[in-house]
Amino acid sequence: MYVNWVLEQGFWGLRFYDLPNLLICVIFILLLGKYLKVPSGYIFVLILHCLLPMFLNGVLFPFSYMPDAFGYWYDFNEIRSGSLGIMDAWRGGDNVEQASALFALVPLPFAITPLSLGFFNTLIYALLFFWLFQKRVLTSLSAWFYLLYPSLALYTGMGLRDTFIFAFMILAIQLAREGRWILMAVPLGLLYAIKFQNFFILAPALIVFIAFGIRQAGISFGRGVLTFLSSVIALVLLSPALLPLVNFFRTAMYYEDGGSGSLLLIETPFEFVTEGLSSGLYFLLKPFIWEATNLLQMIQSVENLVVMLLLLLISRAAWHRFPKRLMFWILFMIFA
Repeated sequence: MYVNWVLEQGFWGLRFYDLPNLLICVIFILLLGKYLKVPSGYIFVLILHCLLPMFLNGVLFPFSYMPDAFGYWYDFNEIRSGSLGIMDAWRGGDNVEQASALFALVPLPFAITPLSLGFFNTLIYALLFFWLFQKRVLTSLSAWFYLLYPSLALYTGMGLRDTFIFAFMILAIQLAREGRWILMAVPLGLLYAIKFQNFFILAPALIVFIAFGIRQAGISFGRGVLTFLSSVIALVLLSPALLPLVNFFRTAMYYEDGGSGSLLLIETPFEFVTEGLSSGLYFLLKPFIWEATNLLQMIQSVENLVVMLLLLLISRAAWHRFPKRLMFWILFMIFA
């Protein structure tokens, strides 16, 4: 009944109830931006970002396009109303309830509409930007990339858990770069709770990064090649145990993404390695321009080409300055 009442409020009625969330986000950005002396251009774009939740669900997408958002919204209100204990949601719930428990900790007053949690994500997005700015991690290029990257703006303007996943991964990487491995365990633990696949992509690499002194010394080209070959051999040896899991999740994601018919399974260790390497590159570029079926996919295709170009330019510059550190991050991307 509550959901029906909210959705019957009409276009402007829905957005009226989220004006307090919008104003809090804007005031927060203005105050913290002034305190940290953030350039006005960055502040302007962050404020524009605050408007995105108003014009994604129900405008760019129908509410049914990402139905997960309803699960987070419902569980969030159950927690805030006291019907569901926050620790009960965290300990005994699934990923949706655990992410909802995290949303409940964000200092915004309420989530009356399905649009509301987009403002919660916007606040996290802005907080992460200010943290990276204060750490002097961001260059002018990377700051503008962070602020203008379309897919990042899209996902951090909607009521999904992806912003938490993104933030936890960035926090863990930066804390590893600083050698603060105890603090690094906190975002990694939270990441494991809400997206264990990403935990297993990131955690082993960061443990190696710290344990083997790569943070200071990096890894030579020769050792990098040996590491790559050793990892390929390890994947081949472990493939009997890993392939059933890989095939299970590939199939689940294939059907979740709208696939029909049967999916060809990976059956041999050789296929496991070759499919992984080729699909990894395809993953960075998909969809190609000729595969785009609508305007949004065309934008994503162009966006992916820009990202690949930036990766190449950054890698070329890093090769001249920090080749041993670059080697580690290239290996990390291949393994991921």
